[in-house]
Amino acid sequence: MAELIDNDTDCHYCGEMKAVVVCHGCGIPLCNTCTRLEDYGFGCDGGQILAFCPDCFRDPGVNTVLRFPEP
Repeated sequence: MAELIDNDTDCHYCGEMKAVVVCHGCGIPLCNTCTRLEDYGFGCDGGQILAFCPDCFRDPGVNTVLRFPEP
């Protein structure tokens, strides 16, 4: 699940807005604009939403959903 931030930390990706969540890949604080969400499903009855920075979102070594392209 995405780790939320509730203090006055700035986004470490753009530096322009307040951070609201932590990147699941590299751990940096992210604002709403910089956050990329990925739905990690676990079979028929489970899953979680993970938050990534744009760099980690595009990296298949971090965002493992990218290893399995859509048919």
